[in-house]
Amino acid sequence: MSISLAVKYRPTKFDEVVEQSATKIILQQQLDSGEIKNAYLFCGGAGTGKTTCARIFANEINKSKGTPIELDAASNNSVDDVREIIQQAKTKSLDSEYKVFIMDEVHALSNNAWQAMLKLLEEPPKKSIFIMCTTDPQKIPKTILSRVQRFDFQRISQTAVFTRLHFVSLEELGNTPNVTVEMQALEFIAKQAQGGMRDALTMLDKCIAYDGHNITLENVVKALGFASYDVMTDLLCAIFEKDIKTQLDIINEVYMSGSDLKQFIKEFTNFVLDCQKFNLGADTKYLSCPQTENILTVFRQAHLDEGEQLLKGLVKLQAEIKWDTNPKARIEAWCITGE
Repeated sequence: MSISLAVKYRPTKFDEVVEQSATKIILQQQLDSGEIKNAYLFCGGAGTGKTTCARIFANEINKSKGTPIELDAASNNSVDDVREIIQQAKTKSLDSEYKVFIMDEVHALSNNAWQAMLKLLEEPPKKSIFIMCTTDPQKIPKTILSRVQRFDFQRISQTAVFTRLHFVSLEELGNTPNVTVEMQALEFIAKQAQGGMRDALTMLDKCIAYDGHNITLENVVKALGFASYDVMTDLLCAIFEKDIKTQLDIINEVYMSGSDLKQFIKEFTNFVLDCQKFNLGADTKYLSCPQTENILTVFRQAHLDEGEQLLKGLVKLQAEIKWDTNPKARIEAWCITGE
Protein backbone atom coordinates (compact mmCIF):
# COMPACT_ATOMS: atom_id res chain seq x y z
CA MET A 1 0.00 0.00 0.00
CA SER A 2 1.48 3.34 -1.07
CA ILE A 3 1.47 6.30 1.29
CA SER A 4 -0.39 9.47 0.26
CA LEU A 5 1.62 12.56 -0.69
CA ALA A 6 -0.08 14.57 2.08
CA VAL A 7 1.28 12.11 4.66
CA LYS A 8 4.63 11.51 2.94
CA TYR A 9 5.47 15.21 2.78
CA ARG A 10 3.97 16.27 6.11
CA PRO A 11 6.47 18.55 7.91
CA THR A 12 8.24 17.19 10.99
CA LYS A 13 9.97 20.46 11.97
CA PHE A 14 8.78 24.04 12.21
CA ASP A 15 11.14 25.22 9.46
CA GLU A 16 9.43 22.77 7.08
CA VAL A 17 5.97 24.23 7.74
CA VAL A 18 4.86 26.51 4.89
CA GLU A 19 4.14 30.10 6.03
CA GLN A 20 2.45 30.65 9.47
CA SER A 21 5.60 32.55 10.45
CA ALA A 22 4.17 34.42 13.49
CA THR A 23 2.81 31.22 15.02
CA LYS A 24 6.08 29.38 14.48
CA ILE A 25 8.13 32.21 15.98
CA ILE A 26 6.02 32.45 19.15
CA LEU A 27 5.92 28.69 19.72
CA GLN A 28 9.67 28.39 19.15
CA GLN A 29 10.37 31.23 21.60
CA GLN A 30 8.24 29.49 24.22
CA LEU A 31 10.23 26.31 23.67
CA ASP A 32 13.52 28.18 23.98
CA SER A 33 12.46 30.01 27.15
CA GLY A 34 10.58 27.11 28.71
CA GLU A 35 7.46 29.27 29.02
CA ILE A 36 5.07 26.54 27.91
CA LYS A 37 1.37 27.15 28.53
CA ASN A 38 -1.12 24.57 29.76
CA ALA A 39 -3.66 25.07 26.97
CA TYR A 40 -3.54 26.18 23.34
CA LEU A 41 -6.15 26.66 20.63
CA PHE A 42 -5.06 26.35 16.99
CA CYS A 43 -7.71 27.80 14.63
CA GLY A 44 -7.82 27.88 10.85
CA GLY A 45 -9.05 26.35 7.63
CA ALA A 46 -8.48 22.73 6.64
CA GLY A 47 -4.96 21.91 5.55
CA THR A 48 -3.30 25.03 6.96
CA GLY A 49 -1.04 23.14 9.38
CA LYS A 50 -2.88 23.13 12.71
CA THR A 51 -2.53 19.44 13.61
CA THR A 52 0.92 19.27 12.00
CA CYS A 53 2.18 22.16 14.16
CA ALA A 54 0.52 20.61 17.22
CA ARG A 55 2.46 17.39 16.65
CA ILE A 56 5.73 19.22 16.04
CA PHE A 57 5.20 21.36 19.15
CA ALA A 58 4.39 18.29 21.25
CA ASN A 59 7.51 16.54 19.98
CA GLU A 60 9.70 19.55 20.74
CA ILE A 61 8.20 19.99 24.22
CA ASN A 62 9.22 16.45 25.17
CA LYS A 63 12.49 16.50 23.20
CA SER A 64 11.35 13.66 20.92
CA LYS A 65 10.42 11.39 23.83
CA GLY A 66 7.03 9.72 24.02
CA THR A 67 4.07 10.47 21.79
CA PRO A 68 1.14 12.86 22.22
CA ILE A 69 -2.31 11.49 23.01
CA GLU A 70 -4.55 12.36 20.06
CA LEU A 71 -8.32 12.57 20.25
CA ASP A 72 -10.75 13.19 17.40
CA ALA A 73 -13.41 15.27 19.12
CA ALA A 74 -15.75 14.88 16.15
CA SER A 75 -16.32 11.23 17.10
CA ASN A 76 -15.36 11.40 20.79
CA ASN A 77 -17.36 14.40 21.91
CA SER A 78 -19.25 13.25 24.99
CA VAL A 79 -18.72 14.21 28.61
CA ASP A 80 -17.51 10.66 29.30
CA ASP A 81 -14.76 11.10 26.68
CA VAL A 82 -13.57 14.29 28.40
CA ARG A 83 -13.73 12.62 31.81
CA GLU A 84 -11.43 9.93 30.48
CA ILE A 85 -8.98 12.65 29.39
CA ILE A 86 -9.20 14.17 32.88
CA GLN A 87 -8.27 10.86 34.44
CA GLN A 88 -5.36 10.40 32.06
CA ALA A 89 -4.14 13.95 32.72
CA LYS A 90 -3.89 13.26 36.46
CA THR A 91 -1.22 10.59 36.00
CA LYS A 92 2.40 11.32 35.06
CA SER A 93 3.74 10.26 31.71
CA LEU A 94 6.07 7.26 31.92
CA ASP A 95 8.21 8.05 28.86
CA SER A 96 8.28 11.86 28.69
CA GLU A 97 8.26 14.93 30.92
CA TYR A 98 4.82 16.13 29.85
CA LYS A 99 1.58 14.51 28.80
CA VAL A 100 0.46 16.33 25.67
CA PHE A 101 -3.13 15.97 24.47
CA ILE A 102 -3.98 16.97 20.89
CA MET A 103 -7.73 17.37 20.43
CA ASP A 104 -8.76 17.71 16.78
CA GLU A 105 -12.08 19.26 15.64
CA VAL A 106 -12.62 20.33 19.23
CA HIS A 107 -15.60 22.53 18.32
CA ALA A 108 -17.65 19.30 18.07
CA LEU A 109 -17.61 18.72 21.85
CA SER A 110 -21.03 18.65 23.51
CA ASN A 111 -22.11 21.31 26.02
CA ASN A 112 -21.61 18.91 28.94
CA ALA A 113 -18.20 17.97 27.61
CA TRP A 114 -17.23 21.65 27.52
CA GLN A 115 -18.32 22.06 31.13
CA ALA A 116 -16.03 19.20 32.12
CA MET A 117 -13.25 20.67 29.98
CA LEU A 118 -13.67 24.05 31.65
CA LYS A 119 -13.05 22.53 35.08
CA LEU A 120 -9.90 20.86 33.73
CA LEU A 121 -8.55 24.12 32.27
CA GLU A 122 -9.31 26.06 35.45
CA GLU A 123 -7.10 23.73 37.47
CA PRO A 124 -4.80 22.05 34.90
CA PRO A 125 -2.37 19.34 36.06
CA LYS A 126 1.19 20.75 36.07
CA LYS A 127 2.63 18.19 33.68
CA SER A 128 -0.26 18.09 31.19
CA ILE A 129 -0.60 20.27 28.09
CA PHE A 130 -3.69 20.55 25.91
CA ILE A 131 -3.53 21.58 22.25
CA MET A 132 -7.00 21.98 20.76
CA CYS A 133 -7.47 22.33 16.99
CA THR A 134 -10.57 23.62 15.22
CA THR A 135 -11.83 24.87 11.88
CA ASP A 136 -14.76 26.60 13.59
CA PRO A 137 -13.64 28.69 16.60
CA GLN A 138 -17.01 30.47 16.74
CA LYS A 139 -18.43 27.33 18.38
CA ILE A 140 -15.91 27.41 21.24
CA PRO A 141 -17.44 28.76 24.50
CA LYS A 142 -16.07 32.12 25.63
CA THR A 143 -15.21 30.65 29.01
CA ILE A 144 -12.82 28.28 27.21
CA LEU A 145 -11.38 30.96 24.90
CA SER A 146 -10.35 33.03 27.91
CA ARG A 147 -8.29 30.13 29.29
CA VAL A 148 -6.27 29.16 26.22
CA GLN A 149 -3.58 30.78 24.14
CA ARG A 150 -5.08 31.15 20.68
CA PHE A 151 -3.24 30.97 17.35
CA ASP A 152 -4.99 31.71 14.06
CA PHE A 153 -3.57 29.85 11.06
CA GLN A 154 -3.89 31.77 7.81
CA ARG A 155 -4.81 30.21 4.48
CA ILE A 156 -1.63 29.41 2.57
CA SER A 157 -0.90 31.68 -0.39
CA GLN A 158 -1.24 30.35 -3.92
CA THR A 159 2.44 31.09 -4.52
CA ALA A 160 3.51 28.99 -1.54
CA VAL A 161 1.17 26.12 -2.50
CA PHE A 162 2.46 26.21 -6.08
CA THR A 163 6.08 26.17 -4.89
CA ARG A 164 5.40 23.14 -2.70
CA LEU A 165 3.56 21.34 -5.51
CA HIS A 166 6.49 21.99 -7.83
CA PHE A 167 8.93 20.59 -5.29
CA VAL A 168 6.83 17.48 -4.64
CA SER A 169 6.22 16.81 -8.33
CA LEU A 170 9.97 16.93 -9.02
CA GLU A 171 10.62 14.63 -6.06
CA GLU A 172 7.98 12.15 -7.20
CA LEU A 173 8.40 12.26 -10.97
CA GLY A 174 11.94 13.51 -11.44
CA ASN A 175 13.13 16.02 -14.00
CA THR A 176 13.46 13.65 -16.93
CA PRO A 177 12.71 14.06 -20.68
CA ASN A 178 9.81 11.57 -20.65
CA VAL A 179 7.94 13.45 -17.91
CA THR A 180 5.89 16.59 -18.59
CA VAL A 181 4.88 18.82 -15.70
CA GLU A 182 3.16 21.98 -16.90
CA MET A 183 3.49 24.96 -14.60
CA GLN A 184 -0.03 26.03 -15.60
CA ALA A 185 -1.33 22.66 -14.36
CA LEU A 186 0.30 23.15 -10.95
CA GLU A 187 -1.02 26.73 -10.79
CA PHE A 188 -4.52 25.41 -11.45
CA ILE A 189 -4.23 22.88 -8.61
CA ALA A 190 -2.90 25.59 -6.28
CA LYS A 191 -5.92 27.77 -7.02
CA GLN A 192 -8.43 24.96 -6.52
CA ALA A 193 -6.86 24.12 -3.13
CA GLN A 194 -8.03 27.52 -1.80
CA GLY A 195 -5.24 27.87 0.71
CA GLY A 196 -5.18 24.27 1.96
CA MET A 197 -1.90 22.41 1.46
CA ARG A 198 -3.38 19.00 2.24
CA ASP A 199 -6.05 19.44 -0.43
CA ALA A 200 -3.42 20.54 -2.94
CA LEU A 201 -1.25 17.46 -2.34
CA THR A 202 -4.29 15.19 -2.42
CA MET A 203 -5.24 16.61 -5.82
CA LEU A 204 -1.68 16.22 -7.11
CA ASP A 205 -1.73 12.62 -5.89
CA LYS A 206 -4.85 11.97 -7.95
CA CYS A 207 -3.36 13.62 -11.02
CA ILE A 208 -0.21 11.51 -10.79
CA ALA A 209 -2.39 8.40 -10.53
CA TYR A 210 -4.25 9.52 -13.67
CA ASP A 211 -1.06 10.01 -15.72
CA GLY A 212 2.25 10.10 -13.90
CA HIS A 213 4.14 11.10 -17.04
CA ASN A 214 1.99 14.02 -18.14
CA ILE A 215 0.84 16.48 -15.49
CA THR A 216 -0.77 18.76 -18.05
CA LEU A 217 -3.61 21.21 -17.59
CA GLU A 218 -5.88 19.04 -19.73
CA ASN A 219 -5.11 15.92 -17.69
CA VAL A 220 -5.49 17.75 -14.37
CA VAL A 221 -8.94 19.06 -15.36
CA LYS A 222 -9.99 15.52 -16.33
CA ALA A 223 -8.46 13.85 -13.27
CA LEU A 224 -10.11 16.25 -10.83
CA GLY A 225 -13.51 15.94 -12.49
CA PHE A 226 -13.87 19.54 -13.68
CA ALA A 227 -15.91 20.32 -16.75
CA SER A 228 -13.87 20.95 -19.89
CA TYR A 229 -12.99 24.63 -20.19
CA ASP A 230 -13.37 24.28 -23.96
CA VAL A 231 -17.01 23.30 -23.36
CA MET A 232 -17.59 26.24 -21.01
CA THR A 233 -15.91 28.62 -23.46
CA ASP A 234 -18.15 27.36 -26.27
CA LEU A 235 -21.25 27.76 -24.09
CA LEU A 236 -20.29 31.30 -23.11
CA CYS A 237 -19.77 32.24 -26.76
CA ALA A 238 -23.11 30.68 -27.72
CA ILE A 239 -24.91 32.67 -25.00
CA PHE A 240 -23.32 35.96 -26.04
CA GLU A 241 -24.17 35.19 -29.69
CA LYS A 242 -27.73 34.17 -28.69
CA ASP A 243 -27.21 30.82 -30.43
CA ILE A 244 -29.85 28.78 -28.59
CA LYS A 245 -29.38 25.61 -30.67
CA THR A 246 -25.68 25.42 -29.74
CA GLN A 247 -26.53 26.06 -26.09
CA LEU A 248 -29.01 23.16 -26.08
CA ASP A 249 -26.53 20.90 -27.89
CA ILE A 250 -23.84 21.62 -25.29
CA ILE A 251 -26.19 20.96 -22.36
CA ASN A 252 -27.27 17.69 -23.97
CA GLU A 253 -23.64 16.62 -24.57
CA VAL A 254 -22.76 17.32 -20.94
CA TYR A 255 -25.84 15.36 -19.82
CA MET A 256 -25.14 12.37 -22.11
CA SER A 257 -21.51 12.24 -20.93
CA GLY A 258 -22.81 11.32 -17.47
CA SER A 259 -21.66 14.57 -15.85
CA ASP A 260 -23.67 16.14 -13.04
CA LEU A 261 -25.54 19.05 -14.62
CA LYS A 262 -25.89 20.84 -11.26
CA GLN A 263 -22.13 20.71 -10.80
CA PHE A 264 -21.61 21.86 -14.40
CA ILE A 265 -23.84 24.91 -13.88
CA LYS A 266 -21.95 25.68 -10.64
CA GLU A 267 -18.62 25.52 -12.47
CA PHE A 268 -19.98 27.54 -15.38
CA THR A 269 -21.22 30.20 -12.94
CA ASN A 270 -17.70 30.46 -11.50
CA PHE A 271 -16.37 30.67 -15.08
CA VAL A 272 -18.68 33.62 -15.85
CA LEU A 273 -17.67 35.19 -12.53
CA ASP A 274 -14.03 34.94 -13.66
CA CYS A 275 -15.04 36.63 -16.90
CA GLN A 276 -16.54 39.53 -14.97
CA LYS A 277 -13.54 39.80 -12.66
CA PHE A 278 -11.22 39.91 -15.66
CA ASN A 279 -13.20 42.67 -17.39
CA LEU A 280 -13.38 44.66 -14.16
CA GLY A 281 -9.59 44.72 -14.14
CA ALA A 282 -8.93 42.11 -11.45
CA ASP A 283 -5.49 40.52 -11.35
CA THR A 284 -5.51 37.15 -13.15
CA LYS A 285 -4.26 35.48 -9.96
CA TYR A 286 -7.77 35.96 -8.58
CA LEU A 287 -9.29 33.92 -11.41
CA SER A 288 -9.99 30.27 -10.63
CA CYS A 289 -9.90 29.19 -14.29
CA PRO A 290 -6.68 28.71 -16.31
CA GLN A 291 -5.43 31.81 -18.12
CA THR A 292 -5.12 30.26 -21.57
CA GLU A 293 -5.11 32.60 -24.55
CA ASN A 294 -8.32 31.06 -25.85
CA ILE A 295 -10.18 31.74 -22.59
CA LEU A 296 -8.82 35.28 -22.22
CA THR A 297 -9.74 36.07 -25.84
CA VAL A 298 -13.36 35.08 -25.15
CA PHE A 299 -13.34 37.08 -21.92
CA ARG A 300 -12.16 40.19 -23.78
CA GLN A 301 -15.13 39.94 -26.14
CA ALA A 302 -17.65 40.04 -23.31
CA HIS A 303 -19.46 43.20 -22.24
CA LEU A 304 -19.75 44.03 -18.55
CA ASP A 305 -23.51 44.66 -18.63
CA GLU A 306 -24.11 41.44 -20.55
CA GLY A 307 -21.91 39.48 -18.17
CA GLU A 308 -23.65 40.95 -15.13
CA GLN A 309 -27.09 39.89 -16.35
CA LEU A 310 -25.80 36.42 -17.20
CA LEU A 311 -24.24 36.05 -13.76
CA LYS A 312 -27.47 37.06 -12.02
CA GLY A 313 -29.40 34.57 -14.13
CA LEU A 314 -26.99 31.74 -13.34
CA VAL A 315 -27.11 32.42 -9.59
CA LYS A 316 -30.92 32.26 -9.77
CA LEU A 317 -30.79 29.10 -11.89
CA GLN A 318 -28.47 27.39 -9.37
CA ALA A 319 -30.93 28.09 -6.57
CA GLU A 320 -33.86 26.77 -8.59
CA ILE A 321 -32.25 23.45 -9.58
CA LYS A 322 -30.64 22.78 -6.20
CA TRP A 323 -33.27 20.21 -5.19
CA ASP A 324 -34.52 19.36 -8.67
CA THR A 325 -34.24 15.63 -9.44
CA ASN A 326 -34.29 16.37 -13.19
CA PRO A 327 -32.52 19.72 -13.71
CA LYS A 328 -31.97 19.24 -17.47
CA ALA A 329 -35.42 20.51 -18.44
CA ARG A 330 -35.10 23.64 -16.27
CA ILE A 331 -31.63 24.38 -17.65
CA GLU A 332 -32.87 23.99 -21.22
CA ALA A 333 -35.79 26.32 -20.47
CA TRP A 334 -33.29 28.85 -19.13
CA CYS A 335 -31.28 28.59 -22.36
CA ILE A 336 -34.40 29.26 -24.44
CA THR A 337 -35.99 32.03 -22.37
CA GLY A 338 -32.91 33.50 -20.70
CA GLU A 339 -34.77 33.34 -17.39
